[in-house]
Amino acid sequence: MTIDAYLVTRAAADYPMHRPATLTTPRPGLRARSIAHAAYAVGQRHLDNIARAAHHQAPDIAPDLLAELRTALTAQLQKQLRPIFDSASDGLRREGERARETAEAAAEPHRLHLDPESTAQMMRTDQAWRNTIAPALDAGKLWSEIISTLDADGLLAVERFAEGHESRTRDRFHQDEVPASVAGIREAVARRAVDIAPPAGRVALRDLEATDAALAYANQAMAAITAATPRNVVEIGLSLKRGAFAIGAQVPVSTSPEALAAYEADLAGNGDAATAGAAESVAA
Repeated sequence: MTIDAYLVTRAAADYPMHRPATLTTPRPGLRARSIAHAAYAVGQRHLDNIARAAHHQAPDIAPDLLAELRTALTAQLQKQLRPIFDSASDGLRREGERARETAEAAAEPHRLHLDPESTAQMMRTDQAWRNTIAPALDAGKLWSEIISTLDADGLLAVERFAEGHESRTRDRFHQDEVPASVAGIREAVARRAVDIAPPAGRVALRDLEATDAALAYANQAMAAITAATPRNVVEIGLSLKRGAFAIGAQVPVSTSPEALAAYEADLAGNGDAATAGAAESVAA
């Protein structure tokens, strides 16, 4: 059985090698998507190798060998595969951590922060809760309806008071529902915060979201592949492929100036215009 160590090693080390002069530092979201594609490619290769190794146990493979020897041969081949995959996945995880740190650093200045020491902010959030949010909740409106209309002070008011409200509106038999409800509310707040952020902040926050989505896929894929056996390689392979298609990691990340510019436009909320422009350029 041939083990393509070169492909595995290169996939772990290559994040886009071509960096156009117009955009010398690709966004962390693109780096993370490149990592996700590498995880997909490495994973598919590793699963194929596991399946090929298992074929040596079949009676029609090397029939002159005893069954015990065929089993031993399969085990030896599988043992050779593991360190190759581990080396690649370790490299991918390190690259992912660096991309996440960069994305987080860029997004942090644009996050909404509740400062208990700020009297003015405490007053504004208190007013937002009493005058806008609480009446809307009392009127039966859903959190999603309310949050979609809030400004920064309103969102911070939700951060400040939502957990207490959710706890008060449930009896003691339903308090276990509060954490999940609050988590959902905070996710909606985070989405709204991106929508109302100034342009530079919106770009940074959306890039962090893209980074997190790509790295979540990469890490989940590598964890699943680590647990792969000859019996579940097909199932894991299908799951790997579905996830890759869902986040666009089934193909390598394009690092052409046009692709990078399109990604920037998408982060800024001009993705449709950029796509149309690219289509016109191709047609021309």
